[in-house]
Amino acid sequence: MSRLAIKSPHRMLLLLLTDVLGRADAATAKNCSTFDKNFRIDSWTNRGICVRANNIEDVCYIILESTLSDLTQLRAAEYNGAAGVLALLPTIGALLGAPTTEIWRLLTVVPFGGGLAMALSFGGAILPVRVEDYENDSSTDKITLGSIVSLRAKRGKAADHVEEETRAKLDQLVEKIEARMRQDECQRLPKRHLSFGLLGMVILFLGAQAAMIVVEQGGVLPWWCTSRWWMHLWYFLVTLTAIAENWAQLPFKETWKLFVSDIPYDVTIHDGDNIITKLEKPHKSVSRVLQQLGSLRAGTAIFRGSQQYTRPRNAVLVMVSVINNGDERIRSVIRLFSKCTSIATFVTGTAFFASVQLLAQPVAVLTLTLVLAAGVLSRAITAWIVQGVNKTEPMLHVIVNSSQEAQHVIARILSLDQHGAMQVCEDEVRKIQVEIGGHVFVDQRRIARRTPWHLRVLGVLAEPFDLRRVDMPGLAHKESRSSTTTGEVELGLLRE
Repeated sequence: MSRLAIKSPHRMLLLLLTDVLGRADAATAKNCSTFDKNFRIDSWTNRGICVRANNIEDVCYIILESTLSDLTQLRAAEYNGAAGVLALLPTIGALLGAPTTEIWRLLTVVPFGGGLAMALSFGGAILPVRVEDYENDSSTDKITLGSIVSLRAKRGKAADHVEEETRAKLDQLVEKIEARMRQDECQRLPKRHLSFGLLGMVILFLGAQAAMIVVEQGGVLPWWCTSRWWMHLWYFLVTLTAIAENWAQLPFKETWKLFVSDIPYDVTIHDGDNIITKLEKPHKSVSRVLQQLGSLRAGTAIFRGSQQYTRPRNAVLVMVSVINNGDERIRSVIRLFSKCTSIATFVTGTAFFASVQLLAQPVAVLTLTLVLAAGVLSRAITAWIVQGVNKTEPMLHVIVNSSQEAQHVIARILSLDQHGAMQVCEDEVRKIQVEIGGHVFVDQRRIARRTPWHLRVLGVLAEPFDLRRVDMPGLAHKESRSSTTTGEVELGLLRE
């Protein structure tokens, strides 16, 4: 009896605290309920914020249950229908249709714009997965800049005929690039056209993000009550999964970008290692050589005449891709993992939208409209941008069968002016420069280096490297100046 008497005050205190907390929770739940006959977005969002105000799962569940019990049957039916409308979002990929090469081209020419288009895919198929989808005009002998040049071997043809056809296409490719560098007409990207399209995509992206934020504030998940960014979680999961899945199914295993432009200065290169001798060694792969560009002994550039800033007339981005024959185990594992993740993301997204509570019908319809508009219109804008960009022919995509062929193509492009500078017009002769991975080559010799992120983010919007930025230590600079004639300045490798 004494023990019961000692424990009874504690039990009474516990019961009293439970009763007080229950009344406090009930009062809070009652305050979160709204009884507006007409929809008001401010009171609707404030109610969702009020339900999650304590940021405690148990308290949030009690408040949500009390709020749902205060709903009229008409309002409850509206909320259930709104959840059904929003449950269509995980199927947006089927509504966007089959993937096209426009996003791939925009991702190559202007990676920033291509990344924005991928962010607006909402889980839809982004890139084609077959090599045939990337090939165009490969059955004819005509090669135009801005197109895709395929050196892929065709079935049913003799080896000698395939080799002869590949050599002819490669010669024609080099001639086209030389003709572009040789022309005296400046042909650059239409920046207004590109800026207008990218601005439209940014507006669509911000509109979709704003709609998702509104849904997150007013809608509440009954099984994850305190979550405030559940819809953005679905968005990032579905977008990253789609990008990973498309990357794993990409039909190319290796890709190299070469930024070719003319040099608007009178420059002569001395000393330095010749990269062609490295590429011509049969026991060295192109990937190994290009990964060790920094170990090549740099050459020295001698400038003659004026060094006033002059913009290059033309620039071409040449991308060399090696097809994937399905012999990479890592890609196969990533492909299987991404497919499983895609299925899990689809199930999770459907569970999110089908179970959300307190979601108003106007908000659900507006969100679905904005997201669908962003996905559909972004593809239309991408096609419009690519169509305008292709008029200036800024990019050339070369598809090869093996790394050896890629090595041969890269060596030919680096040797464009090995027989001397090119005749641009009657009285002007210009050399060309080729940039690979941030390393700048002139006459097959490395003379400068800059960060490769200019090309990775801006693509052909990045300005070609200005050789005037090349500099060398002051002592060597004084010695070179004393040994050169008037109007000559000797410059060396850009120091980081």
